[in-house]
Amino acid sequence: MARFAARRLAQAVAAIVITTMLTYYGLFVMHDPFATNNGRVVPPEIKAALDAKFGMDEPLPVRYVTYLANLVTGDLGIDFQRRREVSDLIVAALPNTVRLALIAIMLQLVIGLVAGVIAAIHRSRFLDVLISTSTVLLLGIPIFVLAVVLRSELAGLTVFGVEVFPGVPLRFTTEVPWFKEVALPAVTLAVGEVAVIARIARAAMLDVLTADFLRTARAKGVAEWRVVFHHGLRNALIPVVHLVGIGLGTTLGGAFLVEEVFEYPGLGYLFFRSIGEKNDPVVMAITVYATITFVLLSALADLVSAYLDPRIRIQ
Repeated sequence: MARFAARRLAQAVAAIVITTMLTYYGLFVMHDPFATNNGRVVPPEIKAALDAKFGMDEPLPVRYVTYLANLVTGDLGIDFQRRREVSDLIVAALPNTVRLALIAIMLQLVIGLVAGVIAAIHRSRFLDVLISTSTVLLLGIPIFVLAVVLRSELAGLTVFGVEVFPGVPLRFTTEVPWFKEVALPAVTLAVGEVAVIARIARAAMLDVLTADFLRTARAKGVAEWRVVFHHGLRNALIPVVHLVGIGLGTTLGGAFLVEEVFEYPGLGYLFFRSIGEKNDPVVMAITVYATITFVLLSALADLVSAYLDPRIRIQ
């Protein structure tokens, strides 16, 4: 396990180096990110300060090393629009995005696994057909379209005088609990991946339920619920965990789109707002950190899969 972990982490470091190099080339070498601010020329003294901070007046290798040092220390320059440290904006928005992603992933795993197990246990019966048909329909709906529809139909929904989901955008000076603010975006983000996880879990459970070791467990008199959930589900989790790791990029990208549609104050909303403002320091910081986060989370998912299935470690 230690050797596999070291190899996988080395691959993650190599991927981070390559992606930061490509991002740096696209953001710093192909154009000058500090030349203009929302179409206006940046004052010379401000441009000089930004060039010095990011080493833009140095040879290319030195500039790249300076860029990496700034990433590590969180020294990302000044936001053009709000005159605040870019790191302060990211720190303020990051908890909201993390909260949204974690709740969406938990919904994906719980609902997807339960639906997949139920479909496998009731193979070729009504529940299996219903779940399989529903997942196919959900897979055909783009997340952006789903977000727009749910915002239009459910934002501001009240039941018996109780507001279930807050309106979008929030009324000025209106404050809502965080769990109500994140509920509809999290459900939207979870829907597509729930369908994928349910189908993968169903296929994995069907394979496991006919395995020799489960037949042996039944022959020994082990209760059926214990056979399914204790012995079968652990093995069926392996492809699901791997799928979640692979789908992290989709989840992160979907979170950015969902935040923009619901005006949820996370990194995605900040990212798209900064693009509209041509606010390059914020755009480049979010781009690089999102890429690094995706690479590290994918490596973590591979390590969890290897722990659950020792066969992966020898590949």
